[in-house]
Amino acid sequence: MPQAPQFSGISVKVFCLMNDTHQLEYVTLPNENIGNFPKRSNNDCGSEEPYLRAAGVGKDGVTVYQKIRIIPSTMSVLRTDTTFTSGNKTKPHKYGKAEDCYSYKGACKRIGTFHIDTLGTGMKFATDLMWTGTGSSSKVHSITRTQDGAIIDLVCGGWCAGCVPIGDMVLYPNSQDIQP
Repeated sequence: MPQAPQFSGISVKVFCLMNDTHQLEYVTLPNENIGNFPKRSNNDCGSEEPYLRAAGVGKDGVTVYQKIRIIPSTMSVLRTDTTFTSGNKTKPHKYGKAEDCYSYKGACKRIGTFHIDTLGTGMKFATDLMWTGTGSSSKVHSITRTQDGAIIDLVCGGWCAGCVPIGDMVLYPNSQDIQP
């Protein structure tokens, strides 16, 4: 049972990875949680190219999370833990980060995405969790929340830029997603 105050008296399933010296706690994600850094660019908002330029070369790829590591005392996600990920990105996305190397120009669309889906866990992220741009000409294009905030779709990017959560990604009970 999580020790975080928001889970007082509420049980949720947590996966424990144990070794000789410590245990690590994870939440199993029954649905796809995926970051996509597309291999496309559009330097001047004119014509899209099916490759990345300059600093963007080799940064593209997809990261799929099967489990996210948590700190039980706060139920905060350790976004850098990629133990339970798959995909084709050389350096996996941090959990909840959308990024691309699409264009230098701020007026161009952004195409980096991250899809968060906590349905089936009995948990969700705070409804006031927000993201901010990081990097050159970064822009948070859209944040869409559905299923009472259990599903969050991000579209962000810039020139080898993206968006990251403001503060910790803290999980809360989701009364709409009761677990057996």
